[in-house]
Amino acid sequence: MGGPIPDLQVYALDSCQELVPVGISAEMCVGGAGLARGYLNRPELTAARFIPNPFSDETRCALYRSGDLARFLSDGVLNT
Repeated sequence: MGGPIPDLQVYALDSCQELVPVGISAEMCVGGAGLARGYLNRPELTAARFIPNPFSDETRCALYRSGDLARFLSDGVLNT
């Protein structure tokens, strides 16, 4: 997919928003300082796609549910 973006993190999460083991496909979710706050004038879509980030202690920190399947390989590469 390319190189990492410094202020974003990518996770592969199952339907319970838990990290999956290396090699298992799951929904790709993105979080971090560079993440948008939501969709402009689309509160219903924002609520569906932007969820609280369970991996951050910061309030109002979100993850974006991409809807794409991805998996991490044993060398740390994200495979979509």
